[in-house]
Amino acid sequence: MIDRIIHDIRGALNNNLFFAALNCALTLPDICGRAEYPSEQSSKKRYIDWYDKEIGFYERNPRQDEAEEMPYLSGQVMYSLRCAMLHAGEPNINGDSVYQKPDIDKFSLVIQKAQPFVIYSDSSSIMDWGGEHVRSYRMNVRRICLIICAVAEAYYRDNKDKFHFDYEIIDWDEVTSKLPPLDMEAIFKELANPELGKEKL
Repeated sequence: MIDRIIHDIRGALNNNLFFAALNCALTLPDICGRAEYPSEQSSKKRYIDWYDKEIGFYERNPRQDEAEEMPYLSGQVMYSLRCAMLHAGEPNINGDSVYQKPDIDKFSLVIQKAQPFVIYSDSSSIMDWGGEHVRSYRMNVRRICLIICAVAEAYYRDNKDKFHFDYEIIDWDEVTSKLPPLDMEAIFKELANPELGKEKL
């Protein structure tokens, strides 16, 4: 199932369907978190723990010298975005009062067409402006989708025994490809026959 979701996310990105891709990508840590922590009852904790272990740790500034850590895409940030996107259709990390607000004051999404070189970047800043202390993060949708897909794909490949999917998907095009072609013109002609359905005496 994960392979199919990732295939669809990449297809959406190839067609610049950014929010379709992002919505699907934000579900992958849910799926992988359930596989990694099957006894954990909190889907929020599973999501954040899996994301931080597999992705968030590498998103942090490795050379953090200042006392205040730069904003980054932590599991808390991504969980908040997931809740806002999937439950309210809002591309922001504020969520609602049920979820702890991440420590980012200004959050922006960047949508960008595919580039010849697959290099996409985010930006993070802390500024004091007009008497306000503002922590900002700008996230490139294409970048985070590609990262989540690559990590989830590798995790699934290495941990297939942890996944227990119970579903059926019927590819109708594949099923019907084995049938002889229909002569639609003949069918419509027969349906238009005024004698069709009349009882013969």
